[in-house]
Amino acid sequence: MNEEIRIKRGLSYGAGSRLQSLGNAGIWLASAQTRNPSAPQVVELILGQFKRLGSSRVSADELAARKATLIGGYGRSLETTAGLAEQIAELAIYGVKLDEIGQYITQVQAVTPKQIEKYARKHLDGDASHVVVVGTAAQFATAIGKQHPDAVLLESTPLDLDSPSLQAAGTR
Repeated sequence: MNEEIRIKRGLSYGAGSRLQSLGNAGIWLASAQTRNPSAPQVVELILGQFKRLGSSRVSADELAARKATLIGGYGRSLETTAGLAEQIAELAIYGVKLDEIGQYITQVQAVTPKQIEKYARKHLDGDASHVVVVGTAAQFATAIGKQHPDAVLLESTPLDLDSPSLQAAGTR
């Protein structure tokens, strides 16, 4: 994602995605900060990257680089007492045995391109995604509406943050 959006096209200072664990479930989050006029293009690039993962193999070089990043970041997270405590707490919250701390690197290194493709095909369906774009809607809403006819425009002032739809009862 970062390569497509930032490096190849210069549309953001950085783009990426992550899995937010939620017990036995989770949510994939992808993000990029871009200029308002390029928001529609960035949305399509992000959704396209999710689809690409489910339809084509990740190259050996791309996978090796990502594994190195994950392993390096994990190692750095264990360098401090606070980082180690956070890792232990997360394992405890999800009922995972503490010896998993020592298995992470081996497990990351064992991931294959075929496993990534299979997982992405099952869990990263761009057509079932929910997209949120925050900015000056006048600069991108029409283009996004053309690409996604079911898109909903929410004004920031009447948002009801206690409502699942973010809109007050009786609206929409």
